[in-house]
Amino acid sequence: MGVISRTPAEQALIDLLDGAEDWRAAARQAVIEHGLPTKRAEAWKWSDLRRASQGIDQAGETRILLSGKPAPATITLDADTDLTIEADAGVSVGSFEIEIAAGASVTLNEVHSIAADAFPNIRLEISLGEGATLERVIRSDVPIEAVPVVRSRIRVAKRATYRQATLSFGSKLSRHETHITHAGEGAAVHLGGVYLLEEGRHADFTSTVTHTGPGGVTHQLVKGAAMAHAQGVFQGKFKVEQAAQQTDAKMTHRALMLDERAEIDAKPELEIYADDVQCAHGNALGAIDETALFYMRQRGLSEIKARAMLIESFLAEPLDIISDEALREEVSDLLRKRLGEIA
Repeated sequence: MGVISRTPAEQALIDLLDGAEDWRAAARQAVIEHGLPTKRAEAWKWSDLRRASQGIDQAGETRILLSGKPAPATITLDADTDLTIEADAGVSVGSFEIEIAAGASVTLNEVHSIAADAFPNIRLEISLGEGATLERVIRSDVPIEAVPVVRSRIRVAKRATYRQATLSFGSKLSRHETHITHAGEGAAVHLGGVYLLEEGRHADFTSTVTHTGPGGVTHQLVKGAAMAHAQGVFQGKFKVEQAAQQTDAKMTHRALMLDERAEIDAKPELEIYADDVQCAHGNALGAIDETALFYMRQRGLSEIKARAMLIESFLAEPLDIISDEALREEVSDLLRKRLGEIA
């Protein structure tokens, strides 16, 4: 086998992970053998991480904070908490494990604060105990030069409820991965995602939900809008194992192309080995309703204001799963502000 010519970012990541153990050692070995993922890898077919990280050639630092203080490697949460992920310029790695005790109810207010030219690789492990509830609200508003990759692995026990709402404005390349193991037996998962992309920005929402036990519910709704030369990616997969009878799973992705030069790529998948299930997926792409825009203009609204209102109305639905009204309005205000700047 020939020697792989490594990019500066690849070499920086290899050096950073020298002597690492667990998943970090496996990640280091994968970069040594194959380099960072490119479009030749099926799971990354629309997100060329190797290319996006070109020009990043130094080590940086990632910090994970809970309510403003450095987080321990593992923590059990039983109350609402603010989670901040910070990353300096350069290549960095960070990880964090969260346990939600059986029967506990927690809201996790997560904000990504990423510097320009930062390439953070973040891994979050989250476990929900039996009957627990976790509502995770994620806001990713980062510089266009950043390349954040956040992978979350979530284990949902029987009768637990996991709700996740993500708002992303993308960057040179941003990737939000969510991988869920779903025990069923009264457990429920609700995934909502919104991406709004200005010119030159890219957002990748990739997720898998594996149902392992009977009687589980998963509902996923992702909506996006992309301007000229922006790219939105949705890859969603539901896997229903043979033991997961009476699973109720529905996946929907809808997106607006705000310019004919925008790009939206979507790959919804169902992999079902049980025969007594209700599973469906849908995907739709479109443009702004010009008739609705016309009637709003007739009522005295400027074209910019009317377009912003129509886009907001389209995108807002996935954020409805945020049960805390004040937090939902805070996230909606962020979306509204960005629309006012770009519409």
